[in-house]
Amino acid sequence: MSTAALSELQPVVPPQTHVAEIAIEEVSRDISRAIERAEVAAWLDLYEAAPADFRAQQGLSIASDGDLVWTTCTTIPFIHFNCVKNIGVDSPATEEQVDSLLAHYRDAGIMRPWFYTNPHTAPSRLRCWLEARGLQHQGGWERIYRDATPLQDEPLFPADPLIPVDDPVIEEVTPKTASEWASFIDANYRLPTSPWLTALVGRKGWRHYMLKRKGAVAAVRSLFISGSAAWSGIDAPVPGIMAPSFDLDAMLGERLVRDGIAAGAKLFVADIEAPLPDRDGPAYRNYDRLGFKLAYLRNHYSYLPATSS
Repeated sequence: MSTAALSELQPVVPPQTHVAEIAIEEVSRDISRAIERAEVAAWLDLYEAAPADFRAQQGLSIASDGDLVWTTCTTIPFIHFNCVKNIGVDSPATEEQVDSLLAHYRDAGIMRPWFYTNPHTAPSRLRCWLEARGLQHQGGWERIYRDATPLQDEPLFPADPLIPVDDPVIEEVTPKTASEWASFIDANYRLPTSPWLTALVGRKGWRHYMLKRKGAVAAVRSLFISGSAAWSGIDAPVPGIMAPSFDLDAMLGERLVRDGIAAGAKLFVADIEAPLPDRDGPAYRNYDRLGFKLAYLRNHYSYLPATSS
């Protein structure tokens, strides 16, 4: 009897299916554009707020060509500060664009510029152009979004009633507490951005929040509202990457959603920065409870670090 015949006698085990712990919705190209534009609007305003002396000292700039936006920072090798925000989103990318952008970063001395792609980025061969020029896939973030559907009245993530002394308190950042908030972010990311961050406090469209425990800052997150779109970011520590617990970030997320709805936001955009293949885990569960849906994985491309083999 042949081995092929023997294999046919083996029981067929159907592949295990896994249900994601967040609702997944196949969004249209228009929704995808709205999602990406919400983040781009936040970064355009964020760069506009940067003090002139800080921009000059750090070689910080943001540029645009039509709808295309990219950032540059010659002193801080941080993904957000040296990336092409939305190539192929509002209009199809071209190879000439890719070459021009890479030349810009080379001339600025930036060794690892970043490009983002998503399932709606046009043309679909954009990633092939990036790979042909030596950039490689470097992971990505889950893009999540929600509409203005109200949350239930009761807190979704209540504090532990057995530990009242450790109850977390969420405060909106004010000019008086701006330095405390900015210092916490810089300490987590090891960045020198406090002068830039404090310039955002009290600025139109921005809301910043600190979650404190026993009077000390334990987590932060910000919301930027432009028109009817709200982008959530400037979070620290990043759960799943910089901190093992997701609970504090979930509490902040709930406060942001409630305040954003009250302020008139119709679209909320955020990211899960520690994606998991099965799309399970606390980040997915928490955002699902907050009414978010998963739109797509946004992929990141860059050169490998110089120390990589």
